[in-house]
Amino acid sequence: MTGRIGAMSIDGTPISEADVARMEADEALHSEWQRKAARVVAASAVDVEDCRLLLSILGLDRDVVADARGASATKPTRKRRATAA
Repeated sequence: MTGRIGAMSIDGTPISEADVARMEADEALHSEWQRKAARVVAASAVDVEDCRLLLSILGLDRDVVADARGASATKPTRKRRATAA
């Protein structure tokens, strides 16, 4: 084995630190995609029931929705410029 041991798998085989870092990055990316999906569904849903149905179809639970709301609250919002009519 070329890398240092970062963790042990369920069956007891060693996992290198590079593999652990890759798995953590994959999990972070997956969470980001879930948050983005929840925001897209919420923005395009007709009403609350439609939003709940679409979120459940995608397998997005309350935790993902709460994370999406929290992530959007911490990001600075862009102000829209008024258009001349």
